[in-house]
Amino acid sequence: MCGIAGVIQLYGTFNDRTALARMSEAIAHRGPDGKGEWINDSSQVAFVHRRLSILDLSEQAAQPMFSADRRFTIVFNGEIYNYVELRADLEKKGVKFYTKSDTEVLLNCYIDDKENFLNKLDGMFAFAIWDDHEKKLFCARDRFGEKPFYFYRYNDQFVFASEIKAIHAFLNGLEIDKEKIQSYLYGVNVINDSTTFFKNIETLLPAHCFTLLGNELLIRRYWDIDLSIKANKASREDYIHEFGRLFNESITYRLRSDVPIGSSLSGGLDSTAVVCSLSDYELKGMHTFSARFEGPKDEGKWIHEVVGKTQVKSHEVWPKATGFADELDRLIWHQEFPPGSSSVYAQWCVMKLAHQTGVKVLLDGQGADEYLAGYDELKYYAIWEHFRKCNWKHYFQEKKLFKLNYGHHASLGYAYLFDNFLDLLSIKRNVYSNGMDFNEVLKHYTTTKLGELLRYADRNSMAHSVEVRLPFLYYKLVEFVFSLPTEMIYSQGKTKFILREAVKEKIPSLIYNRTDKIGFAPPQQLWMDAPELKNLVQKAKHGLRDAGYEPGENGFSQMAAWSFINKFSA
Repeated sequence: MCGIAGVIQLYGTFNDRTALARMSEAIAHRGPDGKGEWINDSSQVAFVHRRLSILDLSEQAAQPMFSADRRFTIVFNGEIYNYVELRADLEKKGVKFYTKSDTEVLLNCYIDDKENFLNKLDGMFAFAIWDDHEKKLFCARDRFGEKPFYFYRYNDQFVFASEIKAIHAFLNGLEIDKEKIQSYLYGVNVINDSTTFFKNIETLLPAHCFTLLGNELLIRRYWDIDLSIKANKASREDYIHEFGRLFNESITYRLRSDVPIGSSLSGGLDSTAVVCSLSDYELKGMHTFSARFEGPKDEGKWIHEVVGKTQVKSHEVWPKATGFADELDRLIWHQEFPPGSSSVYAQWCVMKLAHQTGVKVLLDGQGADEYLAGYDELKYYAIWEHFRKCNWKHYFQEKKLFKLNYGHHASLGYAYLFDNFLDLLSIKRNVYSNGMDFNEVLKHYTTTKLGELLRYADRNSMAHSVEVRLPFLYYKLVEFVFSLPTEMIYSQGKTKFILREAVKEKIPSLIYNRTDKIGFAPPQQLWMDAPELKNLVQKAKHGLRDAGYEPGENGFSQMAAWSFINKFSA
């Protein structure tokens, strides 16, 4: 896990070592274990790398890394979990390796098969490879966007980096997009993975790669979720067995590390499934890290159930409004976006605790909510799906259990009763703007909503030099789930049905039967009533008005936006 940055001089030459040093310093938190800077012989290309040593801790694995003939140079951020298998395949072709790193495997995969190798990778990654013979830059980002990649194009320069602040440092400032800030203050959802709050800063989207040759930039998507593929299993038990096999395979890959590994633990189904599955590996001294809160949103009861069952070494942090007020500016600096809620700070505190404990790598349960229907509104789509497709047995069963399990949230409404008739008239309700099929909706969540959360996790973890690995984002597991019938995702009144059944014997029964969802959720409204935050909100209102913004009504947004403006104004 690292930080990368680079400059390609499209015309003329580049040799500004001071500018490279600024870029490197701006992302030093992503890699405190080492740094590297390189400018090619023709002074056309410069790469920067900050290293967080996870695999092969030797100096031989440092970056930028070069091919044996020095034709190719790579800077890489992330992990390739199946690098052992990929290395074995390359060795059969006669490739010689000089390190035990996944970086060297990644570079040789490209040399062997150029960009066609991307679909072989299981990992989280953003990387850049320079071909000094063809004078060509190739860059790619992982399928779900776990690792970031930003770039800036202006006249004779192409600049890229893991974080915008490196580009900000290189250029000695960037222009904030005032329209985005104003939309954020008005409550418009502009926080996503495809845009930024800075003008002229672009994002390489998940599952995309590009080639830069001269001044021509060619971007393409190399992977997508194919909804036409349907699983062909004999029984429900076969589906559950295959899910469990893929989930365990994912965890096995994500345990490859030369430093200690721990896990986040919220007490929900996803993180519990990860932590309890780790007991199969007989890992000694496994540490878990949790956020606790006073009041109804505290997850302590469920966390203690998991700790009691697994005997992990549990560490807990209790985020407070005072701490949030004290650390807001630093949080915003690392996030590079004004966040959507204070839950970002809860995760920040968990990563900080892991760093203080000396754990460099955390497994985390993020990613399952989007494709296993973990959000409240996705239950509605699942039941509407049964009605639209006239699956009456499932429809009446789920409708009854929906009301039983979710109480005051259990109103399905009535509009869906007309969907079949509207469909005959080629009319669909606005609620189906992302597709009527249940899997279409899940795909939309996986390819849009997930990106924002992954960005939060990347910034929070890397701010504290911690690497987060996500077993639920094993692409083979995700592809398999999207091939399943609806009743394997939402069934018997429960979301994530196939996950529950796959880990039923491993997790506490109390969590197996949970139908609510909390996660690391602070009591935000209570916090906003604290004197420290009230004072920040009042200062933010005045500051925003003086700067020409209309502050809107949301105190949290006012405070976050003003902090962002102060941190990043050129």
